[in-house]
Amino acid sequence: MSKKVSPIPRGYRTATPCLTVVDVDSAIAFYQAAFGAETLSRQYGADAGVALHATIKVGNSIIALNREAPEMGILSPFSLGAAGAQIHLYVDDVNTSWERALEAGAQVKMPLYDAYWGDRTGTLVDGNGHVWSIASKIENVSQEEIQRRASAWYEGEPEIEPTPAAPLEALIADETLADDNVAV
Repeated sequence: MSKKVSPIPRGYRTATPCLTVVDVDSAIAFYQAAFGAETLSRQYGADAGVALHATIKVGNSIIALNREAPEMGILSPFSLGAAGAQIHLYVDDVNTSWERALEAGAQVKMPLYDAYWGDRTGTLVDGNGHVWSIASKIENVSQEEIQRRASAWYEGEPEIEPTPAAPLEALIADETLADDNVAV
């Protein structure tokens, strides 16, 4: 009798983000350098030198990566010219993680700031055009207090201004992507 197969693979949650990227290997190198990602798997197609799919683990979360396939209508934000979603990443030390991501080639979309909901947070764009908000909880705030602060925030002028995003073409350049030899 065979062992029962779990419908959800070990280590996965019910929902797993899957990011479409231009180059899987370069994306892995960037995520390792920027976020300390661990490579769990990597699959190749007919061309053994070109990765088509991979899974990585950032903290305790698994993220799948797929190489874009224009012939199937599967495009990266770089090819689309816009990102339709973002990944929110909680880390132990947002300031250190932020600097590490910038050193790996991320571009600032919204600088770090102390948010009304109790996070220190900011938003970055990676070389494939994916948007990442990075945060650390710095204060426990009740829902009532969050609502009060949100009302005050949106009635006045925000204390921060978004940084104009660099064109996506500038983000994908080889020199902005992390080298495979970067220590993580």
